[in-house]
Amino acid sequence: MDYSDAFECSFTTAKEVKADDVQIAFWSAKPLWINWLFKLRNSLVKPFKLDSNEDKQVNNLKETILTGVTHGNVSIPAKSENETILRMDDRHLTFYVSVRVKETKGNNKSVTASTLVRYHNTLGKCYFLAICPFHKIIVRNMLMYVIKKYWL
Repeated sequence: MDYSDAFECSFTTAKEVKADDVQIAFWSAKPLWINWLFKLRNSLVKPFKLDSNEDKQVNNLKETILTGVTHGNVSIPAKSENETILRMDDRHLTFYVSVRVKETKGNNKSVTASTLVRYHNTLGKCYFLAICPFHKIIVRNMLMYVIKKYWL
């Protein structure tokens, strides 16, 4: 892989936390400022033919995550009781997002979101290097946002 990171959020809740549910929330429940960043990114990458039709993808994500059925360039290559790995491909790069849930003593839980990226060409590398600082901010904030919204 050409890039990897991981962000963990530990919290206490009596609610059941499933990897599928966190993965779905991660892609579908965004704060307004993140929606704005994605719209900006989509308008900037359109001339380079990078996949920017996020609305269509999000509509199929829930079914893909729950059933494992591939929709377009989105698939679930691996899944267990505690982890769901989502894969998205385009001509320029492939990335994986893993959501792993760990339960410790009592109601203590932790959720880890990991990203792996493989560049297919120079455009993929340049694209990801340009968005990488935003990626780190977005993933960290999205993880905290969905945990607070659905499980706290």
